[in-house]
Amino acid sequence: MCGINGIISKNKQPSLASRIGKMNSLIYHRGPDDDGIYIDDNKVAFGMRRLSIIDLSNGKQPITNNEKTLVIVFNGEIYNYREIKQNLLAKGVTFNTSSDTEVILKLYEHYGVNCVNELNGMFAFSIYDKKKKEVFIARDRFGEKPIYFNKSNNEIIWASELKSIIKEKPELKKISQNSLHIFLSLSYIPAPYTIYEDIHKLEPGCSMVINIETLNFTIQRYWNIQSSDPNCRIKNYSEASKKLNNLLFDSIEKRMIADVPVGVFLSGGVDSTIIASAMSKISNQKIKTFTVSYKNRRYDESVRAAIIAKQINSEHFECLLNYDELIGDIDKVILNYDEPYADPSCLPTYFISRKTAQFVKVALTGDGGDEVFGGYNKYLLHTYGKLYQTFVPDFVSKHIIEPTLNKLAKKNVDSKSFLTRSKKLFDSLGSDTVNNHLSIIQLGFKEDSLAKLCTSLNIFDINKCLNGIIGPISDQFETSLKKARLIDTKISLEGDLLVKVDRASMLASLECRAPFLDHRIMEFSYSIPDKFLINGNNRKKILKDTFSYLLPNNFFKSPKVGFEIPIGEWFRNELKEEFVNKIIEDHLSTKVDNSWKIWTLYCFQKWYNQNFI
Repeated sequence: MCGINGIISKNKQPSLASRIGKMNSLIYHRGPDDDGIYIDDNKVAFGMRRLSIIDLSNGKQPITNNEKTLVIVFNGEIYNYREIKQNLLAKGVTFNTSSDTEVILKLYEHYGVNCVNELNGMFAFSIYDKKKKEVFIARDRFGEKPIYFNKSNNEIIWASELKSIIKEKPELKKISQNSLHIFLSLSYIPAPYTIYEDIHKLEPGCSMVINIETLNFTIQRYWNIQSSDPNCRIKNYSEASKKLNNLLFDSIEKRMIADVPVGVFLSGGVDSTIIASAMSKISNQKIKTFTVSYKNRRYDESVRAAIIAKQINSEHFECLLNYDELIGDIDKVILNYDEPYADPSCLPTYFISRKTAQFVKVALTGDGGDEVFGGYNKYLLHTYGKLYQTFVPDFVSKHIIEPTLNKLAKKNVDSKSFLTRSKKLFDSLGSDTVNNHLSIIQLGFKEDSLAKLCTSLNIFDINKCLNGIIGPISDQFETSLKKARLIDTKISLEGDLLVKVDRASMLASLECRAPFLDHRIMEFSYSIPDKFLINGNNRKKILKDTFSYLLPNNFFKSPKVGFEIPIGEWFRNELKEEFVNKIIEDHLSTKVDNSWKIWTLYCFQKWYNQNFI
């Protein structure tokens, strides 16, 4: 696990080594173990910081091929590198290290840009091909590892974190109006957008080829979630369950490969419990489990996590989180995202990462389980919405139910209440699954609120913008569930959850690995009937059925809490002096729960003050 940086200049620059060195220093936290720089003719510069996980002594980067015509810097892990290496050895390829970085380089040497199709892992890497006079950059299928880039007339610059580009080129600090709108609506900014007008993210499942002489580049998508051929789908439940068991165990085992200690985040939910339980069966020694506990029992799952830890006989670490513990790190955490980012769960994610990093260098997580297996409550909204529209007359809906919900919602202060969920269901009603789901995931400000909040902001059609991220591929999916999961994977997973985990864990110099985000498992989940995933109210049905033998008795009787913090309480108490009028007044007086809106504004203001004041 590392951080990478790169610059290609049309003209020779004697300062290139100094510049790439400064970019490296800004991401020291991503790789405190080692660093490396490569400069060619003062026109091409590669830099990296390394968190040593595999081949600790010989895995130093950048790595070159035997002829010194190829150079690579790599951030991430390739989980099937041993299999790839064996195949290449059989072809007569020789290796100088035991690292997965060299495996990528040798794979590229033989298969060119198609090498990415063979990789199972999380990655962002750059390869300089001196013979072709090209730089090849690739990002993993789900976007676990980031790549930001900017092209100007005389230079292309890229980096693992936005700070490396902005500090190097402060003239790029021009806020994108569209990206600001996206952030205020979603509370994060998905690829290819960033908060800055002229800096972009390489999208997941994409690669980029840059001509070092002209700086012309092309971006190609090498992977996408596909709708499987109906004739090739797995229709037998027992067969599907067996395949899932084998796939997930293989994914977990691959992600346990490391030359350093490995642990697991154990929240007490289905996903992390399955991961931890499977790890305990795979490992020949006690595994280490880590969980966050809260004084506020509404947010706490530590008791449940402790029961699971006892059942699997893990070495269990419980970390108590409260405001006093975290207040000194709030600014450091939210500003580390380098652009406005307002998912409050980044705070406990950093907290547990920091505690975990005291004992291990790698932690497995349950991330992605909801997107892959249909675990979110919001996936039920489409079904309930259709039932509502079928049985409730339009007149009753429009003149009785809608006004009543709106009136009650204004007085509601509980974001998890039945009333709040009912209002969300009502707001998402309509015949268009894609636009309905896009409305559901917009947790921040709607268009009418945005117009009042930012009078100078050009309000644009955000659904049209987000549809552009999803792409026409959504048209091939025949069910609402498949379309909703695709939206969450393309937008929320990449732009929110994976950004949260990468930046928070890397800030603590901890590597996080997500076994559910194995592309083979995602492809499997799209090859089975929706009823295998959700049956009535039973979400993640096949996942829970398949691995029920790993779960404690009565496990499903306890409701899942979610990885959250009580920001609503904080804004009424510790943070109440920090912020903006009507929205805050209503929240402080408990007229309405504006937690998400206030936190979104709070995070934006912190970022703005840091960068522009």
